[in-house]
Amino acid sequence: MPRPRILFLAHLLPWPLTGGGQIKSYHTLRALSERNDVTLFALIRREEEREQVRHLEPFCAGGVECFNLRRSAWSNAVHVIRSLLFGESFIVERDSVSELTLELYCATGGYRMDGLRRDHSDAPAVIHMDHLQMARYVGNNRRKIKVILDQHNVEHRIIQRIAGTPGANLLLRWYAGIEWRKLRDFEVAAMRRADATLAVSDEDRDAFLSLAPDLAGKVETVPIGVDTDYFAVAQRNPDADAILSIGTMSWLPNVDGITWFVSEILPLVREKKQDTRVSIVGANPLKEIIALDKRDPGITVSGTVPDVRPYAKECGVFIVPLRSGSGVRVKILNALSMGLPVVSTTVGAEGIAVTHGENILIADTPRAFADAVCRVLNDRGFADRLGAKGRALVEDKYTWDVVGERLRAVYERVLGAETKS
Repeated sequence: MPRPRILFLAHLLPWPLTGGGQIKSYHTLRALSERNDVTLFALIRREEEREQVRHLEPFCAGGVECFNLRRSAWSNAVHVIRSLLFGESFIVERDSVSELTLELYCATGGYRMDGLRRDHSDAPAVIHMDHLQMARYVGNNRRKIKVILDQHNVEHRIIQRIAGTPGANLLLRWYAGIEWRKLRDFEVAAMRRADATLAVSDEDRDAFLSLAPDLAGKVETVPIGVDTDYFAVAQRNPDADAILSIGTMSWLPNVDGITWFVSEILPLVREKKQDTRVSIVGANPLKEIIALDKRDPGITVSGTVPDVRPYAKECGVFIVPLRSGSGVRVKILNALSMGLPVVSTTVGAEGIAVTHGENILIADTPRAFADAVCRVLNDRGFADRLGAKGRALVEDKYTWDVVGERLRAVYERVLGAETKS
């Protein structure tokens, strides 16, 4: 029996594995390729990303095509104005790429550039929309191809929380207050057009169903998994005492979280541990993050690194001081997999089946967060127990073997028994 064809639309090229979104997309792609022939269409931000395609080709029997996403301050300004004038969501419309629109039309049975119509037998059985932004490309699904929307987050909630974040830029908060409602409406419409929507946690699933109760039965929880072999238990040095943060440092919730930690929490930590060091690791740090390294000799900003695992050796405590965002933080799952003691806000740990005091510490005020950090740094035995139970949680619920089976089960329900190999 022929293997079903899947057209995987990726908002980010799923390599290198430098961010949570890329890690999730990569493992989703790999899991689907075990029983399906996958073609990957991916948006790229830089031309040199095309060199990374070779890492994905083993999982893409139908090939990989990349499409340049041209973002700039000028184009962003144009889309901001359009969003205000025409009611469009800026987050969605700024990522419009005409070349991808045309190629998708051809790949799903439309006319090719030479005027000949593609053989419909070559059309995919499923279009997998990886991230909400890719739903704009499947708005007019005339051939009624099955569609699965892979929601990495409750996207509008990220913007909604930015609008309500104390201390954030007032103009940004004003615009976010307008944007999140438009993004919410687009999100609900995209889920209604899909045959199934994947949520990364039960909390996200319930949030979607609270917006659209009619989607009951069409929204499935498929958690984010962890490569527990790659993120094996770290051999931390006996005197490891660095405060470690990992995450893409151009993502506004991460930027806000680290800024909040350094300005309001770190001084409280240093009241008890004067020589505390902070290591900030993550791709594309903005200027205000780079400046932290120059202002404070106890803070190191590493930027993009080929492998985050070596930083675990000196990690005394792993922090996730997020005040906005949505979905599941892959970095927490990776940290738990490495047996690192984690301190997070409630928002940071959202969607993960952790228990405060057992496998994580959760704190939401500067004083409570500082006290939690100091507790971990001052009691190595407690820190080790916290880390060991975090690893046990990941092995029980979040390995990719477990998650992959849940993902494939959704596909079997959408397509029927023909997907079984």
